[in-house]
Order: sequence, then C-alpha cells, then structure tokens
Amino acid sequence: MIEKIKITVITLATIFSITLSYYLIDRFSYAKEMQLYPIGIDNDTILRVGIIGDSWVAGKKLDAFLLDEFKVKGVNSMITSSGHVGAKSKLIYQNIFKDSTDSYSSKFVITSHPDYCIVIAGVNDALVQVGAKFYSHHLSLIINILLRNNIIPVIVELPKFGIIKATNDMNWINKTRFKIFSSFNNKGEIDNIETYRSNLNNLLIGQGLNDKIIFIDFDKVCSSYEECKEIYKNDGIHLNERGNKLLSQAIAHELLKRITTR
Repeated sequence: MIEKIKITVITLATIFSITLSYYLIDRFSYAKEMQLYPIGIDNDTILRVGIIGDSWVAGKKLDAFLLDEFKVKGVNSMITSSGHVGAKSKLIYQNIFKDSTDSYSSKFVITSHPDYCIVIAGVNDALVQVGAKFYSHHLSLIINILLRNNIIPVIVELPKFGIIKATNDMNWINKTRFKIFSSFNNKGEIDNIETYRSNLNNLLIGQGLNDKIIFIDFDKVCSSYEECKEIYKNDGIHLNERGNKLLSQAIAHELLKRITTR
C-alpha cells in the first residue's frame, strides 16, 4: 500500500514538473526570426496603412478614427487591421506568418502592401511580467520583417496604463504569480513600463533601427495613468472611445508630417 502511494506521488510530481516546464518554456522563450515572404509594392496615390497588435487593435477600434483624421486633411487612405486579444509581442510577431485560414493570422495586413504599419504591443507583456528583453526582442523582429518588406514601421510607445490597478484587481493566484515573475524580470517592481520603454529604446539604437521607424510618443496622449484615467475604461488597461480618438490623432499627426515632407 505504501509502495503504491509512493509511485502515485512520484508519477503526479513528474507530470506536474513536465507541465510546469512546458508552461514556463512556452511563456518565456523567445521566438526565432522566421522565413520572409516577398510582397509587391503599390505605386498608387492611396495612403495604405496597416495596424497589427493586441486588444487595442482588435475590433477595428482605431480604423474609423484614422480614416476620419486623414479625410479631414484631404488624404485618401485605406486601413487594414488585425488585433489579437490578450496577445503578447511574441504572438503578434508569430501571427504575421500564420496561414490565412487561422482566425488570428495578420498575414493579410502585410500582403495588402501598406506604406506604413502601426504596431501596438506590450500591454500584455508588461501586465504578465514576461520581461523587458522579451518585449524588445519581439518588437525588433516585427520591425525588421516590416522593413524587409518595404513597409515603414509605426511603433506606438508602451502606454502608461493602469498596471498597478489591473494587477491589484486580479484574483489571488494570478496576482501572486505575476509578482513572482516580476521579482525575476523587474526587481520585484510591478510597474515596469519605464523599464520596458528604456530597454526597447536602447535596443533600437543598438541595432540602428531608431532612424528607420516612426515613433509615437504615448506621453503626448497620456503621460501618467493617474492623471488621465478618463481616457481609459474601468479596467485601467484599455482605452475608451475618447482615448482611441486621441491615440488616432497622435498617430495621424506623425504620419501626415512624414507624408507632407516627402
């Protein structure tokens, strides 16, 4: 009887260890640079803009606002977007290469031949504490795949969202789990936004990418969550309609500057 209990305990412990190892590897492993695929280039006068990202992009939250901003300035534009709710930067990168039959594939955005592609990523990376290097690595992969396909990346800076509020609102298990992760990835500090921003900036400079992208300074939209809660939904994570409009205005402003000076 005792021997059977020992075998059962050892078996369960082994299964738990394997499951935990798979979970940690899947969560924290870096994606490798994937095979590029060629796309054509359109030479018409339409401003073609793609958007890829997480839930901030899903449901075409920014599309109509951007179209309106361009229309007011007399610019004929076309917006193509794909957002994946809950996706971290790694998955946003991987979605670019998924077959079109996959519901989360964003390949069609790239193959629509946009002049610019807006990338909104990092909120989920920061919230679940995967680490600044993880975030920066996958942003650089996204930037490089866009550049190699003659698309100018438009990178939205990691927003100042309510990361403390969102973490405190979690159930005990998730809150504890992410606090443990933060001890490995951000010296135990839950608010890692400045660390992620700084790490990405340093990587872009180191790889010579900072001059090849359009950077959207999110502080011009919201410099502190505590000072602009009115542009966020109650969860502190997602922008409300007013916030989406302000972000769209900031993006359109930077793109129009580039267009008018070409």
